[in-house]
Amino acid sequence: MNNSEFYNTIRLISSHKGMIALININEFKRLKRINGSYKWVPFEIGNLKAIPIKTTNFEEQFRATSEMVKIRLTPTWTFLTNQRQVITPNIETFEFTEHTKYKPHYTLFRNINPNHHFLKSGSLDTFINKPLAKTENAIQWNKKSNSTLLVPADKLLLKHFLENYENELKEFNQLYEESSVTARELRDYQKRLK
Repeated sequence: MNNSEFYNTIRLISSHKGMIALININEFKRLKRINGSYKWVPFEIGNLKAIPIKTTNFEEQFRATSEMVKIRLTPTWTFLTNQRQVITPNIETFEFTEHTKYKPHYTLFRNINPNHHFLKSGSLDTFINKPLAKTENAIQWNKKSNSTLLVPADKLLLKHFLENYENELKEFNQLYEESSVTARELRDYQKRLK
């Protein structure tokens, strides 16, 4: 990889900011309290097949030494309909490094690390040693795709989708708010148990 390819790759990835993709509804689960346990349950909202997700930003980290310059880009996603951040089971990061000493060269890695704020179903006991629940845990995206960057939806298709499923997307927002209340309730229980 030469200098031009290296910086063009950074530009290409960062150009995905603001892109919207339609993600299969089966990849999302909402938090619900059932018989004293907190469970992740699937959605059933009419004929709604997908949830619109937006690549809102790339969190940037920059580090430089006399031997290298490292840039990390971590995408953050939000639900298009309510602008709430999406929590995924893994944190995916692009790591660009320009090695300046000895043999100058460039490297690009895609790192995948577990997200400790991604909660799984269980009884109250299973949540004692986990991080405190956030309202963003209301609905979690069990992201299956191997690709960090989302394939943007065609603008015309997205427009028709948002018009055709307006009521279902409003219901999604209501379910999100109900699940947020459950997430706050779980957080209160966790505080008492710790």
